[in-house]
Amino acid sequence: MERTVELSSVWNRLLAYRRPITIFVAVATVLTTIAAFMLPPWYQAKGSMLPPGEEDSSFGIARLLKGVAVPGIKIPTQATPADVFIAVLDSRRIREEIVNRFDLKKAYKKKYMQDAVKELKSHVKFKLTDAGTIDMQFEDTQPARAQHVLEAYVELLDKFNREVRTTKGRRTRMFVEERLNETKIELAKREQALADYQVKHKAAIITPEMSTALETAARIYAQRTSLQIRLGVVRSYTREGSQEQQQIENQLAELDKQMRNLPETGLDLARQLRDVRKYEQIYILLTAQYEEARIDEARDVVTVDVLDAPALPERKDRPHRLLMIAIGFVFSLGIGLAYALFQEDKGPGSRQPSTAR
Repeated sequence: MERTVELSSVWNRLLAYRRPITIFVAVATVLTTIAAFMLPPWYQAKGSMLPPGEEDSSFGIARLLKGVAVPGIKIPTQATPADVFIAVLDSRRIREEIVNRFDLKKAYKKKYMQDAVKELKSHVKFKLTDAGTIDMQFEDTQPARAQHVLEAYVELLDKFNREVRTTKGRRTRMFVEERLNETKIELAKREQALADYQVKHKAAIITPEMSTALETAARIYAQRTSLQIRLGVVRSYTREGSQEQQQIENQLAELDKQMRNLPETGLDLARQLRDVRKYEQIYILLTAQYEEARIDEARDVVTVDVLDAPALPERKDRPHRLLMIAIGFVFSLGIGLAYALFQEDKGPGSRQPSTAR
């Protein structure tokens, strides 16, 4: 049998339960209002940065940070400079410095550092936009602290970049300087040996073909030595089997193949001239690398370009108190109406609320 529900009976039922419904809705709305105004206001500071560009220098930011093994920072091997910046900002190392600087363990009421770091992570956000900029957001119960924390993130990112750049520049400079001194000594020996040979055997004639072969051999030897030095530097800050290391090894293999195809002159004088020219080329290349490493080591420039500096938030971001009160009112009203209708379905044996006579 189909059951029909008359609207008049439903309306009468709601009128009969209007008092408990009103009391329930009023109490729930008051409690929601109290809870909404007891919640602390949260303010959100915002800012944005420009990602770094790919530098052509071998000591650029992209080459500098990719694959660097730094405790607390996980950086993917294949990444753009912007991805590297976000990885550094999201690292445990930076977060711990933020927690210590602003005493966030006390602010978040956390006993352990890992809990404070986890709480900090839930309030900060870094995002790479489609336009290529890095958006920063941080929320806090104090508007001034929200602004200062974002400023500290930018400062620590710049500090990290400078430290890594300076450390690698110093390591590279020391490595190249050692090889430069060795080359200088070896070049002096070769030049002296060539002078002694010429004094002993008088003048010797070098044909144009031999001279061309000597120039080619010297250039290849110099390129090979330069690549070996670069490979040594790369191995000092990247893990074994990295893409950059494989590229250098492939270039060395190609140069070795070219060296095997060089013609033999068969003359002692030609060999000595070849050695002198080879070390001259190596000395020139090492001198250029040494000066570049010294410049990079001494470089003290800002590595982060701020597009929009973090500003002091003027309005709270949450909680939305009026929305919470409205939701509490509607939700409690729905529960009250459902209760009244449920009571009606109990049947004729159910107790009806008393009505005024």
